Amino acid sequence: MKISLLSFFLILTFLFTGINCKAPRNNPSDPLNPDYNFGSIEGFVQSIGFPSEGISNVKVLWLNDNLIAETDTFGRFRITGIPIKDGSIIFSKEGYKSDTLEVVWGTSKGFYTQVFFNLIPTLDTVFIYTTLIGQSGLPPLSTLSVKAWITDLDDDVDTVFVVNSDLSLKKPLVFSEAENYFQTTITESEMGNINIEETIGLDFDIVAKDKFQNLFNLGEERITRVIKEEMTGLFPSGDSTIDRDSQPVVLFWDEFTGGYSCYYMIEIYKRDLLSSQLIHTVNNIESGTTSYTLPFNLQDGDYFWTIWVIDTFQNRSRSRPVLFQIGKIQP
Repeated sequence: MKISLLSFFLILTFLFTGINCKAPRNNPSDPLNPDYNFGSIEGFVQSIGFPSEGISNVKVLWLNDNLIAETDTFGRFRITGIPIKDGSIIFSKEGYKSDTLEVVWGTSKGFYTQVFFNLIPTLDTVFIYTTLIGQSGLPPLSTLSVKAWITDLDDDVDTVFVVNSDLSLKKPLVFSEAENYFQTTITESEMGNINIEETIGLDFDIVAKDKFQNLFNLGEERITRVIKEEMTGLFPSGDSTIDRDSQPVVLFWDEFTGGYSCYYMIEIYKRDLLSSQLIHTVNNIESGTTSYTLPFNLQDGDYFWTIWVIDTFQNRSRSRPVLFQIGKIQP
């Protein structure tokens, strides 16, 4: 086969060009230039719960040069053109705990990371209220009660505390499976044996600790009132006996005159030799009411009843127990 001179020259030109395709890269903007001094950071931001999913619209900030990117629908992000200098990258989104990573480039010009974002638990509702309990022959017993409803979508809350620095108080709450809230009762001794009225105006923080030891201040609630006025049960009273045939029993009490919105709650207990058993509760009795008729007859035996006054902030005060009996009164 004959090859013309022109064809031979073209083949040599092609071979020479191919052999020298790896010519020095002198363009300073060429990423393959050995002197190119810029890098890139990329990765994913995902939820910490199971199943883990990508989180969109997370702000990704390269702090050194104020370079910003956002994650896409799948949680991916990429920042390019970063001057090669060790620094910090910050991940943030409302409702999540911010995270910071330290980037050490070394000899690499690319940095890859996978970040798991922790959703901050939210405080849905909280009640912190005072309670005064009347006792026969003793001063009223005073306590603080705390109830907190918390949403924890990541299911990683380990402990919930009620905190008050003025009282040097930090007490864990117990979760009630039946009621689906966290709760505790704070005694006088846990408050430093102060007068319960000194808690009025104090703010109590609800703080959650997750299983990674992160602390979140979820919110606060303030003590608004102590109901010092004690309710008085008028009848039955004085360990009186009610004839079994004159039932149902009608309870009477003095009207509360505190001057603010409130309601009543009544509790009736059956007395035994060593213990007492709550047998009936009625709540949300209007404040202007001064009597209540039991909806059933009581069996013969020993009983006592109490009446509570409760304001709109859940602060409450309970009367002293009022004793009575059910039996047959001989004519």
